[in-house]
Amino acid sequence: MNPSLKALATAAVLCLPALPLAAQSLVDEPATASARSGSPDYILNHPKALARYLHLSADQNTQLQALFTTLQTSVEALRQARVPLCTQLRADLAGTPNPATVGTDSIDLFTNKEAIHTARQTFDTAFSAILTADQLTRYNALKQIANFDNGPGTSILGECPPPAS
Repeated sequence: MNPSLKALATAAVLCLPALPLAAQSLVDEPATASARSGSPDYILNHPKALARYLHLSADQNTQLQALFTTLQTSVEALRQARVPLCTQLRADLAGTPNPATVGTDSIDLFTNKEAIHTARQTFDTAFSAILTADQLTRYNALKQIANFDNGPGTSILGECPPPAS
């Protein structure tokens, strides 16, 4: 065996243990990144991705940014208000719960969840109004794939943060 072939064989043998790790990182990273950045949920929740996906004009993009900022501001305030509502319900469920108090807590949480849904619907209606027919068709298909229009559901505590330890 000539010296250069021997050196190549030695290098290959020494690199074999690292090969599975290198291959795994090459497989996982692009797949994970594309799954995140190319998924319907990602596109619907990132205005730049949505603008690219729908091929929005500059004016439409400006309007989208304003609508999305308004949505984020509204939803963030409602999510922050949800924390004390969840804490109150958990506290009222401890010991011997008063059904009227627990009922009021539950209604407050449901009302909060409905307000988040209403904010999303308001965004959706305003955003849909600025789209062309083709863009609207693509947008509605994207929402359907992502189950975006599923609504708030029935789980009141499902979106509560975990209790403080």
